[in-house]
Amino acid sequence: MAWLAALLLLGAGACVRAHIPAGYDLRALHLVRAQDGLHAYFRLTLPLLVGAALGPRQPDGNYAPAPFTVLRIQSAHGFYYPDVARMQAEPMALGRLIADGHRIQADGVPLQAHVVSARAYPKGWVPPFNTVAQARQATAPGPGYPTGAPEVDAAYVVIDAHLFYPRVGGVTSVRIGSTLDNRILGQPEVQNLIVDGTGAEPIVYRATGLLADPITINPSAWQAVATFMHAGIAHIAGGADHLLFVLCLALGASSLGALAWRVTGFTLGHSVTLVAGFVGYVPQSAWFPAAVESAIAASIVLAAVAVLRTAERGRMLALTATVGLVHGLGFSFALREMLQLDGPHLALSLAAFNLGVEAGQIVSAALVWGLMAAFAVHAARWQSRLRLLLALGCIVVGALWMVERITPLIAPVA
Repeated sequence: MAWLAALLLLGAGACVRAHIPAGYDLRALHLVRAQDGLHAYFRLTLPLLVGAALGPRQPDGNYAPAPFTVLRIQSAHGFYYPDVARMQAEPMALGRLIADGHRIQADGVPLQAHVVSARAYPKGWVPPFNTVAQARQATAPGPGYPTGAPEVDAAYVVIDAHLFYPRVGGVTSVRIGSTLDNRILGQPEVQNLIVDGTGAEPIVYRATGLLADPITINPSAWQAVATFMHAGIAHIAGGADHLLFVLCLALGASSLGALAWRVTGFTLGHSVTLVAGFVGYVPQSAWFPAAVESAIAASIVLAAVAVLRTAERGRMLALTATVGLVHGLGFSFALREMLQLDGPHLALSLAAFNLGVEAGQIVSAALVWGLMAAFAVHAARWQSRLRLLLALGCIVVGALWMVERITPLIAPVA
């Protein structure tokens, strides 16, 4: 695993030394536990660190520069450069920005950061950051900006910092979140590489995103199960398209047995593609997620139409299993945001997420079926009308979503 950590961070470092592609920012982090707390060695691209602090848009269309940057107009275009003089004079303030932009908990207790050191490096002057030893060297006290280094575009500058989080009794489980936001300049993608180097072999965590939702580093098996089962339930509860499909399953079931068959088929389908999508056995092209989301919307229309017709048990099992294949891909996209192939407790986390999805859909389906059963007893004459109204509503909403989601796919062709 050590070679993997080195390879990943070497690749990240090489990317920074060459260029930072548009729409891409980097956050690399080495964690080292100690008896008295937690050492954290950060590397962030400058736009990620200060992007959210840009000032209001000016009459010329440019934003007022963020801290540690300056705005220069060249050929009628605005360019942001590092404020070299301030970086050299106040390097510890750069570290304070990193500390203020991250939330770290140890065993559930929030930690306060002490800035040990911080330095800025422009393209061509970026030292390696592959191991803890190299991270310590890169963050060792020194000039805030290398003497004699050229002034480059702010997108080609990285900030390295050593933060220490005191904690009496040491640290076991670490939870990391961030309030940094680089989207104001149209750079939504952030690649995160976190290396937990406490054990004999480092564990590498890779994630894409701003880390607005904190992630847990080195959780216990039970913590992983609880976290991902809760995430599966939350994904169902917060996914209107999945909930509408489950609603249609329940509306079309004449009995609990029939509902069980429908849910079973759906489970069989999405369990297969959830795993397949997560491990990457699906197309990786940009169009594929949009196509899946369009198919999910179409499945709502199909399921709502099925509510209006009766179907044999075997046929419904096959239908829901087929539709489940599509929804499972949607679940896998959400899971990939949280869980990485080289993280710990992979099998348990996958199973827990799937169980959470199951729990959410079973509770939702049972609730709808129970309400419809209550109507059958106390307001029988309204039951069929209510079912028809709900099914028609699902058809309309599903059709609108389908048009909305498929439009970006066909727009380039048009």
